Amino acid sequence: MMEDARDTRDVLVSLYREIAATRMEGIPVLNPALDVAAFGFDEFQGYRLGVLLTPWFMNLVLLPLDGEEYAKNAPQVGEKLFVNLPAGKVEFIVGYEEAIGHSLSCSLFSPVFEFEDQAAAEETAMAALAEVLNETAETGDEDPQMTSVWEGRLPETEPLEVEEEVVPSPPRDVSRRDFLRGGKISDETTFQEDAP
Repeated sequence: MMEDARDTRDVLVSLYREIAATRMEGIPVLNPALDVAAFGFDEFQGYRLGVLLTPWFMNLVLLPLDGEEYAKNAPQVGEKLFVNLPAGKVEFIVGYEEAIGHSLSCSLFSPVFEFEDQAAAEETAMAALAEVLNETAETGDEDPQMTSVWEGRLPETEPLEVEEEVVPSPPRDVSRRDFLRGGKISDETTFQEDAP
């Protein structure tokens, strides 16, 4: 059992480094510039919520606090569930690994060739986690730094010019990749599978 956020991050990093060296070894979807890292995983509504970065994906992850209890009535592996986060409703897929039990994952990037180095990937992972925990994300009251992240760019180091106010468009379908590149999330927004 993972006792706290730090312990959870350590377990995830150890597990996915082992997976990278065994099950994923030689697979062409690996970005050799990246290593495994985990961010967040503080308690959130009966789960630990964080972002997991590997050389082949960046996922938003929920881990049940009581894995044994969750397992008694766990959904099927591969089943899709919607979870209400502060920024809105997000679709997760149920997974299972022996070392950690059940998990819920939402793909932010897969594969992760967009990132030239570990620093860029980690900065994006931390920004994504901050954004899904941002209760004001739907109001359009975003700062320019977060707008850059949602558009798939690293935050600017200099202040951005203020653009004209844009009339919000109606809710739309958003792919998981668009989720991090600027797709707004609302109760009526649904995720579409990214094209392979």
